[in-house]
Amino acid sequence: MDNVVELEVGERSPSGDLENYPNRNWIEAGIKILREKGMAAVSVDTICEEAGMEVSDFNQAFNGLEAYLFAVLDFWYEKEVLAYIDMMDEISGEGEDFLMSMMEIIAHADKEDEVAIRNWALKCPNAHKALARVDRTRLDYTIGVFREMGFSENESTLRAKILYTSVIGLEYSSISASLEKRLEMAKFLCRKD
Repeated sequence: MDNVVELEVGERSPSGDLENYPNRNWIEAGIKILREKGMAAVSVDTICEEAGMEVSDFNQAFNGLEAYLFAVLDFWYEKEVLAYIDMMDEISGEGEDFLMSMMEIIAHADKEDEVAIRNWALKCPNAHKALARVDRTRLDYTIGVFREMGFSENESTLRAKILYTSVIGLEYSSISASLEKRLEMAKFLCRKD
């Protein structure tokens, strides 16, 4: 997956601005197809049809479908990871209050793109690798939140893994919980007794 640049936690994509992200209309057209019809429906023709553009325009913007798909994964990382981290970095508060704000933001986020990418990752090694980067970055960020709350490195890692996997499980399985229950779970993980 050479076209998906590995970022260290804390690094930001050069764009920093989703509204002006390169080839955004093309990328969002593909994500819409992926979300509504699945990966089997994603082709240069369907992308062009959805974007209202010509194949020649696609070829000017991308060096083939594979390069396009890498661009989709990079955009999704920027949108669903780095943009949320930037949002969280702007929130004031510490410790448990900060974690509660994070849980509320996650609970109200649109999940359809994530479900589509996770489904794609089940069958595609490159998408799986990109998803692993997303999960790793989110987990590292959450570990940092627990570390700032005064937990040891080991406790921070364990609590972050429990929280992250429970959030993923609640969102992407048939098990559900209200926002109040999610906040209660997060508060439980903040306790030091």
